[in-house]
Amino acid sequence: MRRGTHAGRSRSWSRELSARTGHTRDIDHDETDPENSSAAAAELGDERPRTPGSAGRIRRQLSHQLETLRHRPPLATVQALAEFVLRWVLRIALPLAGASAMLHLFPYHATAGGVRFQVQATLFTRSGITADTTLGSWIFGHVDGLPLGVHLSPENVDVVRMAAAATENPQSYVEALRRDFVDQLPGAIAWLAGEAVLGALIGLAVAAAINLAVRYVRGLPKRQHEVRHRLLQFAVVTVVAAVLGGYGALSYNPHWAKQSRLTGTLGALQLFPGQLQQYYKQHATAFDVVNGIAAIQAQLQQNLEQTNAPPTALNIMYISDVHLASTYPLLRQYAQNFHVSLVINTGDESQFGTAAEMTPAFRQQMRSLTKIAPMIWVAGNHDSPTTLNVMRSIPGVIVLGTKTTDPDGGFAVTAQELNAFGLHIGGLPDPRVYGAGGAFGSNEPSVVDPLERSAADDAVKGVQPDDVFDIFATHEPTAADELIKDLPGRVRQVNSGHVHQQNATSDIQKNGVINLVEGSSGAGGLKEVGLDVQQVPVEFSIESVAADCQFTKLVRFQVAGATATDASPDQSGENVTANTIYLNPQKVPEGEQCDPSYGIGPAVPVS
Repeated sequence: MRRGTHAGRSRSWSRELSARTGHTRDIDHDETDPENSSAAAAELGDERPRTPGSAGRIRRQLSHQLETLRHRPPLATVQALAEFVLRWVLRIALPLAGASAMLHLFPYHATAGGVRFQVQATLFTRSGITADTTLGSWIFGHVDGLPLGVHLSPENVDVVRMAAAATENPQSYVEALRRDFVDQLPGAIAWLAGEAVLGALIGLAVAAAINLAVRYVRGLPKRQHEVRHRLLQFAVVTVVAAVLGGYGALSYNPHWAKQSRLTGTLGALQLFPGQLQQYYKQHATAFDVVNGIAAIQAQLQQNLEQTNAPPTALNIMYISDVHLASTYPLLRQYAQNFHVSLVINTGDESQFGTAAEMTPAFRQQMRSLTKIAPMIWVAGNHDSPTTLNVMRSIPGVIVLGTKTTDPDGGFAVTAQELNAFGLHIGGLPDPRVYGAGGAFGSNEPSVVDPLERSAADDAVKGVQPDDVFDIFATHEPTAADELIKDLPGRVRQVNSGHVHQQNATSDIQKNGVINLVEGSSGAGGLKEVGLDVQQVPVEFSIESVAADCQFTKLVRFQVAGATATDASPDQSGENVTANTIYLNPQKVPEGEQCDPSYGIGPAVPVS
């Protein structure tokens, strides 16, 4: 009689407890008290033996939670799960926010080379390592996979004095900077790590305060084992931090210094230093500052080059998709300043493929570039057989590949090859022409891609097994990818354009092949003038080639604000970005040597 009454009261109490926990859970309570859990399990008729220790206690708690969820209505279960997720999101987000705030508000201060710097870390906003100045930034963005950044910037510095010291002996000044930074590096790391931990603790304290406030508003009693509960939260945050640290170590790129980007005046100095120096000479102090800071950056860059790259034998400039734009004066200035020996142009010179649009003025602008360096040119999808004939008439232009009209109204293309300065270079025109009928005028990928792949397959099907191309240029990236498949281990680099955007740095060198997709060197060209489209920058690249024909370094430029009708060499400043990438060594045929004195041979069919 007493046992039945007791069981009835137990079931009634259990139902009341389930109803209460289903509708009155607080925002931060997801741990059931061990004693209550054991009692509830006993009342529910759980006669299994108890497992001693923490593991058994956790299993009993989990079993009770699952039993409670099983008896809840579906809506209450969804609400409980949502609250659980929200609690843990806040428990992790608030410590991270606290760490981010501390790193931002309290930078480390150091002195190097007589200059006071601040070292600031960021979470989620700017990753990588940057050196910021009023003349632009030097950015190393490929350190690891974490959203963590470390940023150095001078503060309250006498730039004239610093510039004078740097200009007098850049190598000695940079060595002193390096030595001072290395000496203070342990202190900077300890400071940043310490304030990150302090920020995380503050975040946990805020989370606890929110929880206590919610419990007070709801009129809930004080929770048992509060300290243990908070220590568990801290342990979870520590585990998350350790996992992130492990991921950072696994994703660390030991060659991060090989990829950097210059912005602002520092980037502009790479492009046209003569014009900027002439401007700054009108302001003597400003000229000294620019010259000094440029000397520091140049010496640091030279130190990287001495470590990572052999001496340069020649420089190659890559352009594409000019589309009748007036950007050749800017490209000429670039070629002249960087001692370019060869230009490779992957097509789309015209818009409609007519001779009339290739005006004498436009051809004269192109001729100003080919006076600096000869140009190897392959036709794009906006270039007709007529365009090829016009390009052949321009001195200094070497048309590589043929494009002819076939009897069916389509176009037939063939690949050609030549030797330039010791490099074996192949070229394949695009088989399409803008405005043509059928697949030859289509822009649909489902139509275009098979056509491009077929043209590439046919172009190189007769290549001998021991024939290796140093560069194979074409217009469509799809065709370039097909050439890599068709010539496994027999092409070191492919070049293309068409998409009006340079490909990502992470896609440049994979599986031993360099794949360069160039942006529009004509800022989209006249085809986009007057249209309501986002203005693309003028983009082009320069690649350094060593005496053993290794491709060693690539600098990719983007000039924002330049237009197809106005891209003068005087444009400078914050609109210029220069990305420097040091390339991994490639497999070069034994005995191959490169030098501009070797000249350029005739173009012949690929066989």
